[in-house]
Amino acid sequence: MTVVITLALLTLIMLAPIKIGTQVLKIERSGMDVCFVAVILAIAAGMLTDIAIGQGFFPTLVAIVVTSILFSLLFKTTAVAGFVLALLSTGIQLLFTVAIVAFGVAIAYTLS
Repeated sequence: MTVVITLALLTLIMLAPIKIGTQVLKIERSGMDVCFVAVILAIAAGMLTDIAIGQGFFPTLVAIVVTSILFSLLFKTTAVAGFVLALLSTGIQLLFTVAIVAFGVAIAYTLS
């Protein structure tokens, strides 16, 4: 059961923001398989940036730019749409994470 909950949360946190972003931007090539590849590419871009440059604001900005280039190639859209998708999916991912943490805090407060 724990594995199912973990996979569901990972899907919600990682895959859903990209899928929602493609729907908002009306990107035609937005199947779950393409979004899954986009998640893997975004993770790889972030990891390679951390290894090559380090951590901080500038490496995060470079990772978003690299991710936007990869998104524009993968989804066959413009560079601007790829950049907006990268920013939009990052923002949605942040909102999902904050909501899950708030939900966890509310449950912990209720149970104590």
